[in-house]
Amino acid sequence: MIFKRNTKFALFVSLLLSLSSLLPVEAYAEKSVPDRLQNYEDLWDRIRNGFALTLPRDNKAIRKVESPYTQRPESFNRIVAKSERYLYYIVEEIERRRMPMEIALIPVIESSYDPLIKSDYSSAGLWQFVPRTAKILGLEQNVWHDDRRDVIASTEAALDYLQYLFKRFGDWKLAIAAYNIGEGTVGKVLAKSKHKGRSNNFHDLNLPIEAKHYVYKILAVKDIVANSRKYGLQLRPVPNRPYFDTVEIHEPIDISLVTRLANISETEFTALNPAYNRYVIKVNKTPRTLVLPMNKKEAFLKNLETYQDPRVSWQIYHVRRGEKINEIAKRYDTTVKQLQTINGIARNKNLTLGQKILVPYAVTENMAESKPAERLRNSYASVHIVKKGDTLYDLAKRYGTTVNKIKRWNNSDENLSIGQKLLVSRS
Repeated sequence: MIFKRNTKFALFVSLLLSLSSLLPVEAYAEKSVPDRLQNYEDLWDRIRNGFALTLPRDNKAIRKVESPYTQRPESFNRIVAKSERYLYYIVEEIERRRMPMEIALIPVIESSYDPLIKSDYSSAGLWQFVPRTAKILGLEQNVWHDDRRDVIASTEAALDYLQYLFKRFGDWKLAIAAYNIGEGTVGKVLAKSKHKGRSNNFHDLNLPIEAKHYVYKILAVKDIVANSRKYGLQLRPVPNRPYFDTVEIHEPIDISLVTRLANISETEFTALNPAYNRYVIKVNKTPRTLVLPMNKKEAFLKNLETYQDPRVSWQIYHVRRGEKINEIAKRYDTTVKQLQTINGIARNKNLTLGQKILVPYAVTENMAESKPAERLRNSYASVHIVKKGDTLYDLAKRYGTTVNKIKRWNNSDENLSIGQKLLVSRS
Protein backbone atom coordinates (compact mmCIF):
# COMPACT_ATOMS: atom_id res chain seq x y z
CA MET A 1 0.00 0.00 0.00
CA ILE A 2 1.25 3.49 -0.78
CA PHE A 3 1.88 5.57 2.33
CA LYS A 4 0.48 3.46 5.11
CA ARG A 5 1.94 6.06 7.45
CA ASN A 6 1.01 9.73 7.61
CA THR A 7 3.32 11.91 5.51
CA LYS A 8 3.65 15.63 5.11
CA PHE A 9 2.00 17.19 2.11
CA ALA A 10 5.24 18.98 1.25
CA LEU A 11 6.75 15.64 0.34
CA PHE A 12 4.27 15.40 -2.50
CA VAL A 13 5.03 18.77 -4.06
CA SER A 14 8.21 17.62 -5.72
CA LEU A 15 6.37 14.58 -7.07
CA LEU A 16 3.64 16.74 -8.58
CA LEU A 17 6.17 18.98 -10.28
CA SER A 18 8.30 16.11 -11.50
CA LEU A 19 5.44 14.11 -12.99
CA SER A 20 4.49 16.99 -15.27
CA SER A 21 7.86 16.77 -17.00
CA LEU A 22 8.72 13.13 -16.36
CA LEU A 23 10.45 11.40 -19.27
CA PRO A 24 10.80 7.64 -19.63
CA VAL A 25 13.63 6.50 -17.39
CA GLU A 26 16.24 4.05 -18.61
CA ALA A 27 16.04 1.29 -16.04
CA TYR A 28 19.26 0.93 -14.12
CA ALA A 29 19.11 -2.40 -12.34
CA GLU A 30 21.44 -4.99 -10.92
CA LYS A 31 20.95 -6.87 -14.17
CA SER A 32 20.27 -5.05 -17.42
CA VAL A 33 16.68 -5.14 -18.62
CA PRO A 34 16.47 -6.79 -22.07
CA ASP A 35 16.10 -4.41 -25.01
CA ARG A 36 13.50 -6.62 -26.62
CA LEU A 37 11.75 -9.59 -25.10
CA GLN A 38 11.43 -12.77 -27.10
CA ASN A 39 8.17 -14.38 -28.11
CA TYR A 40 6.79 -16.74 -25.50
CA GLU A 41 3.60 -18.74 -25.28
CA ASP A 42 3.50 -18.47 -21.49
CA LEU A 43 3.62 -14.96 -20.07
CA TRP A 44 5.55 -16.23 -17.04
CA ASP A 45 8.54 -17.03 -19.27
CA ARG A 46 8.46 -13.48 -20.56
CA ILE A 47 8.27 -12.16 -17.00
CA ARG A 48 11.20 -14.33 -15.87
CA ASN A 49 13.27 -12.97 -18.73
CA GLY A 50 12.68 -9.44 -17.46
CA PHE A 51 13.65 -10.00 -13.83
CA ALA A 52 16.53 -7.72 -12.87
CA LEU A 53 16.81 -7.48 -9.07
CA THR A 54 19.13 -9.71 -7.05
CA LEU A 55 18.22 -11.54 -3.88
CA PRO A 56 19.97 -10.51 -0.64
CA ARG A 57 23.18 -12.27 0.35
CA ASP A 58 21.40 -13.70 3.38
CA ASN A 59 18.35 -15.47 2.00
CA LYS A 60 16.87 -16.20 5.42
CA ALA A 61 14.63 -13.15 5.19
CA ILE A 62 13.32 -14.33 1.81
CA ARG A 63 12.72 -17.87 3.02
CA LYS A 64 10.72 -16.55 5.96
CA VAL A 65 8.26 -14.53 3.88
CA GLU A 66 7.90 -16.94 0.97
CA SER A 67 6.81 -19.96 3.01
CA PRO A 68 3.09 -19.00 3.08
CA TYR A 69 3.07 -19.08 -0.73
CA THR A 70 5.07 -22.29 -1.12
CA GLN A 71 3.15 -24.14 1.57
CA ARG A 72 -0.21 -23.31 -0.04
CA PRO A 73 0.38 -23.47 -3.80
CA GLU A 74 -3.36 -23.54 -4.51
CA SER A 75 -3.68 -20.11 -2.87
CA PHE A 76 -0.87 -18.74 -5.00
CA ASN A 77 -2.49 -20.07 -8.16
CA ARG A 78 -5.78 -18.42 -7.18
CA ILE A 79 -3.93 -15.12 -7.24
CA VAL A 80 -2.50 -16.04 -10.63
CA ALA A 81 -6.00 -16.81 -11.92
CA LYS A 82 -7.17 -13.34 -10.86
CA SER A 83 -4.17 -11.75 -12.57
CA GLU A 84 -4.92 -13.25 -15.98
CA ARG A 85 -7.16 -10.36 -17.06
CA TYR A 86 -4.56 -7.69 -16.24
CA LEU A 87 -1.08 -9.19 -16.25
CA TYR A 88 -0.37 -8.96 -20.00
CA TYR A 89 -1.24 -5.25 -20.06
CA ILE A 90 0.95 -4.54 -17.03
CA VAL A 91 3.86 -6.52 -18.47
CA GLU A 92 3.54 -4.62 -21.76
CA GLU A 93 3.71 -1.28 -19.93
CA ILE A 94 6.68 -2.32 -17.81
CA GLU A 95 8.54 -3.56 -20.87
CA ARG A 96 7.75 -0.38 -22.80
CA ARG A 97 9.19 1.71 -19.96
CA ARG A 98 12.21 -0.60 -19.56
CA MET A 99 11.53 -1.23 -15.90
CA PRO A 100 12.44 -4.42 -14.00
CA MET A 101 9.74 -7.04 -14.30
CA GLU A 102 9.60 -7.56 -10.53
CA ILE A 103 7.29 -4.54 -10.52
CA ALA A 104 4.58 -6.69 -12.13
CA LEU A 105 4.55 -8.62 -8.85
CA ILE A 106 3.68 -5.61 -6.66
CA PRO A 107 -0.10 -6.19 -7.08
CA VAL A 108 0.42 -9.76 -5.81
CA ILE A 109 1.45 -8.24 -2.48
CA GLU A 110 -0.83 -5.21 -2.54
CA SER A 111 -4.17 -6.63 -3.67
CA SER A 112 -3.71 -10.29 -4.66
CA TYR A 113 -4.58 -8.93 -8.12
CA ASP A 114 -8.12 -8.11 -7.02
CA PRO A 115 -9.02 -4.49 -8.01
CA LEU A 116 -12.13 -4.58 -5.82
CA ILE A 117 -10.35 -5.50 -2.60
CA LYS A 118 -11.01 -3.18 0.35
CA SER A 119 -8.36 -2.12 2.83
CA ASP A 120 -8.43 -0.86 6.42
CA TYR A 121 -6.26 2.03 5.22
CA SER A 122 -8.87 3.29 2.67
CA SER A 123 -6.64 2.17 -0.18
CA ALA A 124 -8.15 0.73 -3.34
CA GLY A 125 -7.35 -0.97 -6.62
CA LEU A 126 -4.66 -3.31 -7.90
CA TRP A 127 -1.96 -0.90 -6.73
CA GLN A 128 -3.74 0.11 -3.49
CA PHE A 129 -3.62 3.90 -3.66
CA VAL A 130 -4.85 5.85 -0.67
CA PRO A 131 -7.15 8.78 -1.59
CA ARG A 132 -4.61 11.56 -0.97
CA THR A 133 -1.82 10.04 -3.03
CA ALA A 134 -4.24 9.16 -5.81
CA LYS A 135 -5.47 12.74 -6.01
CA ILE A 136 -1.92 14.07 -6.39
CA LEU A 137 -1.25 11.52 -9.12
CA GLY A 138 -4.34 12.71 -11.01
CA LEU A 139 -6.63 9.77 -10.28
CA GLU A 140 -10.19 11.08 -10.10
CA GLN A 141 -12.51 9.89 -7.32
CA ASN A 142 -16.21 10.73 -7.17
CA VAL A 143 -19.61 9.09 -6.77
CA TRP A 144 -19.54 7.92 -10.39
CA HIS A 145 -16.13 6.34 -10.65
CA ASP A 146 -12.90 5.79 -8.73
CA ASP A 147 -9.81 5.80 -10.93
CA ARG A 148 -7.83 4.06 -8.19
CA ARG A 149 -9.68 0.92 -9.27
CA ASP A 150 -9.36 1.67 -12.98
CA VAL A 151 -6.93 -0.94 -14.31
CA ILE A 152 -5.35 1.29 -16.95
CA ALA A 153 -5.35 4.63 -15.11
CA SER A 154 -4.03 3.18 -11.84
CA THR A 155 -1.30 1.18 -13.60
CA GLU A 156 -0.07 4.26 -15.44
CA ALA A 157 -0.06 6.25 -12.20
CA ALA A 158 1.77 3.52 -10.28
CA LEU A 159 4.45 3.13 -12.93
CA ASP A 160 4.85 6.91 -13.26
CA TYR A 161 5.32 7.14 -9.52
CA LEU A 162 7.80 4.27 -9.37
CA GLN A 163 9.82 5.82 -12.19
CA TYR A 164 9.88 9.08 -10.27
CA LEU A 165 11.05 7.28 -7.11
CA PHE A 166 13.79 5.48 -9.04
CA LYS A 167 14.88 8.79 -10.54
CA ARG A 168 15.10 10.25 -7.03
CA PHE A 169 16.85 7.37 -5.24
CA GLY A 170 18.73 5.67 -8.10
CA ASP A 171 17.89 2.19 -6.84
CA TRP A 172 14.83 0.08 -7.63
CA LYS A 173 14.68 -1.59 -4.22
CA LEU A 174 14.68 1.82 -2.55
CA ALA A 175 12.04 2.98 -5.01
CA ILE A 176 9.83 0.01 -4.14
CA ALA A 177 10.40 0.59 -0.42
CA ALA A 178 9.41 4.25 -0.86
CA TYR A 179 6.31 3.18 -2.76
CA ASN A 180 5.28 1.34 0.39
CA ILE A 181 6.48 3.53 3.24
CA GLY A 182 6.74 6.98 1.64
CA GLU A 183 9.56 8.81 -0.09
CA GLY A 184 10.03 11.16 2.87
CA THR A 185 10.89 8.30 5.21
CA VAL A 186 13.36 6.75 2.77
CA GLY A 187 14.90 10.15 2.08
CA LYS A 188 15.50 10.77 5.79
CA VAL A 189 17.12 7.36 6.28
CA LEU A 190 19.43 7.96 3.31
CA ALA A 191 20.38 11.42 4.56
CA LYS A 192 21.18 10.08 8.05
CA SER A 193 23.24 7.23 6.59
CA LYS A 194 25.18 9.62 4.36
CA HIS A 195 25.81 11.97 7.28
CA LYS A 196 27.32 9.10 9.28
CA GLY A 197 29.39 7.91 6.31
CA ARG A 198 27.58 4.59 6.05
CA SER A 199 26.53 2.51 3.05
CA ASN A 200 23.49 3.51 1.03
CA ASN A 201 22.90 -0.08 -0.08
CA PHE A 202 19.27 -1.12 0.48
CA HIS A 203 20.21 -4.14 2.60
CA ASP A 204 22.56 -2.10 4.81
CA LEU A 205 20.24 0.84 5.45
CA ASN A 206 18.36 1.15 8.71
CA LEU A 207 14.98 1.28 7.00
CA PRO A 208 11.76 0.55 8.92
CA ILE A 209 11.23 -3.21 9.12
CA GLU A 210 7.89 -2.79 7.36
CA ALA A 211 9.58 -1.37 4.25
CA LYS A 212 12.29 -4.03 4.15
CA HIS A 213 9.73 -6.77 4.70
CA TYR A 214 7.66 -5.37 1.80
CA VAL A 215 10.61 -5.53 -0.62
CA TYR A 216 11.51 -9.01 0.62
CA LYS A 217 7.95 -10.16 -0.09
CA ILE A 218 8.27 -9.05 -3.71
CA LEU A 219 11.68 -10.71 -4.03
CA ALA A 220 10.23 -13.87 -2.47
CA VAL A 221 7.44 -13.99 -5.07
CA LYS A 222 10.05 -13.33 -7.76
CA ASP A 223 12.08 -16.31 -6.45
CA ILE A 224 8.99 -18.54 -6.53
CA VAL A 225 8.15 -17.52 -10.11
CA ALA A 226 11.75 -17.91 -11.24
CA ASN A 227 12.25 -21.28 -9.53
CA SER A 228 8.75 -22.74 -9.28
CA ARG A 229 9.96 -26.29 -9.94
CA LYS A 230 12.41 -26.07 -7.04
CA TYR A 231 9.47 -25.34 -4.74
CA GLY A 232 7.30 -28.07 -6.25
CA LEU A 233 4.88 -25.43 -7.51
CA GLN A 234 3.21 -25.93 -10.87
CA LEU A 235 2.54 -22.33 -11.82
CA ARG A 236 -0.76 -21.80 -13.60
CA PRO A 237 0.12 -20.71 -17.18
CA VAL A 238 -0.98 -17.29 -18.42
CA PRO A 239 -1.28 -16.80 -22.21
CA ASN A 240 1.17 -14.27 -23.63
CA ARG A 241 -1.53 -12.31 -25.45
CA PRO A 242 -3.78 -9.37 -24.61
CA TYR A 243 -6.92 -10.19 -22.66
CA PHE A 244 -8.77 -6.92 -23.20
CA ASP A 245 -9.15 -3.94 -25.48
CA THR A 246 -10.65 -0.50 -24.92
CA VAL A 247 -13.61 1.41 -26.37
CA GLU A 248 -14.28 5.12 -25.94
CA ILE A 249 -17.87 6.12 -25.22
CA HIS A 250 -19.08 9.67 -25.70
CA GLU A 251 -22.60 9.39 -24.27
CA PRO A 252 -23.98 8.08 -20.96
CA ILE A 253 -24.95 4.43 -21.03
CA ASP A 254 -26.40 1.86 -18.63
CA ILE A 255 -23.94 -0.81 -17.54
CA SER A 256 -26.67 -3.41 -18.06
CA LEU A 257 -26.91 -2.31 -21.70
CA VAL A 258 -23.15 -2.62 -22.15
CA THR A 259 -23.19 -6.19 -20.87
CA ARG A 260 -26.10 -7.01 -23.16
CA LEU A 261 -24.55 -5.49 -26.29
CA ALA A 262 -21.15 -7.06 -25.55
CA ASN A 263 -22.70 -10.39 -24.50
CA ILE A 264 -20.69 -10.57 -21.28
CA SER A 265 -21.70 -11.20 -17.68
CA GLU A 266 -21.95 -8.45 -15.10
CA THR A 267 -19.12 -10.20 -13.22
CA GLU A 268 -16.85 -9.95 -16.25
CA PHE A 269 -17.75 -6.31 -16.80
CA THR A 270 -17.02 -5.43 -13.18
CA ALA A 271 -13.70 -7.29 -13.22
CA LEU A 272 -12.56 -5.27 -16.24
CA ASN A 273 -14.26 -2.00 -15.28
CA PRO A 274 -14.08 -1.91 -11.47
CA ALA A 275 -13.85 1.89 -11.37
CA TYR A 276 -17.53 2.51 -12.09
CA ASN A 277 -19.59 3.00 -8.92
CA ARG A 278 -23.11 3.33 -10.34
CA TYR A 279 -25.42 1.53 -12.74
CA VAL A 280 -24.88 4.30 -15.27
CA ILE A 281 -21.58 5.37 -16.84
CA LYS A 282 -21.63 9.15 -16.79
CA VAL A 283 -19.89 11.08 -19.57
CA ASN A 284 -19.05 14.76 -19.26
CA LYS A 285 -16.86 16.75 -21.64
CA THR A 286 -14.29 13.99 -22.07
CA PRO A 287 -15.15 10.45 -23.17
CA ARG A 288 -14.96 7.51 -20.77
CA THR A 289 -13.14 4.28 -21.50
CA LEU A 290 -14.77 0.86 -21.50
CA VAL A 291 -12.58 -2.22 -21.13
CA LEU A 292 -13.93 -5.29 -22.90
CA PRO A 293 -12.58 -8.77 -23.66
CA MET A 294 -10.67 -8.81 -26.94
CA ASN A 295 -13.16 -11.16 -28.56
CA LYS A 296 -16.17 -9.01 -27.57
CA LYS A 297 -15.14 -5.54 -28.75
CA GLU A 298 -16.15 -5.88 -32.39
CA ALA A 299 -19.58 -7.30 -31.55
CA PHE A 300 -20.19 -4.55 -28.98
CA LEU A 301 -19.37 -1.78 -31.45
CA LYS A 302 -21.55 -3.34 -34.13
CA ASN A 303 -24.49 -3.81 -31.76
CA LEU A 304 -24.09 -0.30 -30.35
CA GLU A 305 -24.12 1.22 -33.82
CA THR A 306 -27.41 -0.43 -34.70
CA TYR A 307 -29.04 0.08 -31.30
CA GLN A 308 -31.84 2.65 -31.63
CA ASP A 309 -33.41 2.68 -28.15
CA PRO A 310 -32.33 5.02 -25.33
CA ARG A 311 -29.02 4.12 -23.73
CA VAL A 312 -29.85 5.16 -20.18
CA SER A 313 -32.83 4.39 -17.94
CA TRP A 314 -31.76 6.35 -14.84
CA GLN A 315 -31.62 10.05 -14.09
CA ILE A 316 -30.00 12.26 -11.46
CA TYR A 317 -32.32 13.60 -8.77
CA HIS A 318 -31.43 16.40 -6.35
CA VAL A 319 -32.86 15.73 -2.90
CA ARG A 320 -35.11 18.49 -1.58
CA ARG A 321 -35.22 19.80 1.96
CA GLY A 322 -36.67 17.27 4.41
CA GLU A 323 -37.26 14.58 1.75
CA LYS A 324 -37.12 10.98 2.83
CA ILE A 325 -35.99 8.10 0.67
CA ASN A 326 -39.32 6.29 0.96
CA GLU A 327 -41.09 9.36 -0.45
CA ILE A 328 -38.75 9.46 -3.45
CA ALA A 329 -39.11 5.71 -3.99
CA LYS A 330 -42.90 6.02 -4.06
CA ARG A 331 -42.80 8.98 -6.44
CA TYR A 332 -40.61 7.13 -8.92
CA ASP A 333 -42.46 3.82 -8.61
CA THR A 334 -39.50 1.90 -7.20
CA THR A 335 -38.44 0.52 -3.81
CA VAL A 336 -36.34 1.93 -1.00
CA LYS A 337 -34.03 -1.08 -1.23
CA GLN A 338 -33.40 -0.49 -4.92
CA LEU A 339 -32.56 3.18 -4.38
CA GLN A 340 -30.25 2.28 -1.49
CA THR A 341 -28.49 -0.37 -3.55
CA ILE A 342 -27.93 1.66 -6.71
CA ASN A 343 -26.80 4.73 -4.79
CA GLY A 344 -24.76 2.99 -2.11
CA ILE A 345 -26.91 4.46 0.67
CA ALA A 346 -26.65 2.70 4.02
CA ARG A 347 -29.82 1.60 5.80
CA ASN A 348 -31.29 4.15 8.21
CA LYS A 349 -29.11 6.89 6.75
CA ASN A 350 -30.96 10.15 6.10
CA LEU A 351 -30.69 12.01 2.82
CA THR A 352 -29.24 15.51 2.77
CA LEU A 353 -30.37 18.65 0.98
CA GLY A 354 -29.00 18.76 -2.56
CA GLN A 355 -27.68 15.19 -2.45
CA LYS A 356 -27.51 13.65 -5.93
CA ILE A 357 -29.05 10.22 -6.30
CA LEU A 358 -30.06 8.06 -9.24
CA VAL A 359 -33.75 7.38 -9.77
CA PRO A 360 -35.59 5.58 -12.58
CA TYR A 361 -36.86 7.59 -15.50
CA ALA A 362 -40.42 7.15 -14.29
CA VAL A 363 -43.26 9.62 -14.75
CA THR A 364 -46.34 8.84 -12.68
CA GLU A 365 -49.50 10.58 -11.63
CA ASN A 366 -48.07 11.01 -8.13
CA MET A 367 -45.09 13.08 -9.26
CA ALA A 368 -45.07 16.64 -8.04
CA GLU A 369 -44.19 18.42 -11.28
CA SER A 370 -44.56 22.06 -12.13
CA LYS A 371 -46.98 20.95 -14.87
CA PRO A 372 -49.27 17.89 -14.88
CA ALA A 373 -47.54 14.83 -16.32
CA GLU A 374 -49.39 12.25 -18.30
CA ARG A 375 -48.92 8.71 -17.04
CA LEU A 376 -46.96 6.67 -19.56
CA ARG A 377 -48.29 3.39 -20.88
CA ASN A 378 -45.36 1.65 -19.22
CA SER A 379 -44.42 2.71 -15.71
CA TYR A 380 -40.86 3.52 -16.79
CA ALA A 381 -39.95 6.11 -19.35
CA SER A 382 -36.63 6.23 -21.16
CA VAL A 383 -34.30 9.06 -21.98
CA HIS A 384 -33.08 10.01 -25.41
CA ILE A 385 -29.95 12.09 -25.92
CA VAL A 386 -30.49 14.44 -28.83
CA LYS A 387 -28.10 13.98 -31.74
CA LYS A 388 -27.41 16.11 -34.78
CA GLY A 389 -30.37 16.00 -37.17
CA ASP A 390 -32.94 14.84 -34.57
CA THR A 391 -36.36 16.47 -34.73
CA LEU A 392 -39.36 16.15 -32.43
CA TYR A 393 -41.33 14.66 -35.31
CA ASP A 394 -38.68 11.98 -35.95
CA LEU A 395 -38.45 11.11 -32.25
CA ALA A 396 -42.21 10.93 -31.85
CA LYS A 397 -42.39 8.55 -34.81
CA ARG A 398 -39.49 6.42 -33.53
CA TYR A 399 -40.94 6.04 -30.03
CA GLY A 400 -44.55 5.65 -31.12
CA THR A 401 -45.82 8.80 -29.45
CA THR A 402 -46.63 12.41 -30.37
CA VAL A 403 -44.73 15.68 -30.46
CA ASN A 404 -47.10 17.23 -27.91
CA LYS A 405 -46.57 14.37 -25.43
CA ILE A 406 -42.79 14.70 -25.63
CA LYS A 407 -43.13 18.43 -25.00
CA ARG A 408 -45.46 17.85 -22.09
CA TRP A 409 -43.30 15.15 -20.46
CA ASN A 410 -40.29 17.47 -20.64
CA ASN A 411 -42.17 20.64 -19.65
CA SER A 412 -40.65 22.43 -22.61
CA ASP A 413 -41.58 23.93 -25.96
CA GLU A 414 -38.00 24.82 -26.81
CA ASN A 415 -36.16 23.67 -29.91
CA LEU A 416 -33.89 20.66 -29.57
CA SER A 417 -30.18 21.06 -28.91
CA ILE A 418 -27.45 18.48 -29.37
CA GLY A 419 -26.79 16.60 -26.12
CA GLN A 420 -30.18 17.51 -24.63
CA LYS A 421 -31.85 14.72 -22.63
CA LEU A 422 -35.51 14.07 -23.39
CA LEU A 423 -37.99 11.81 -21.64
CA VAL A 424 -39.55 9.55 -24.23
CA SER A 425 -41.54 6.28 -24.20
CA ARG A 426 -41.91 3.52 -26.73
CA SER A 427 -45.56 2.44 -26.95
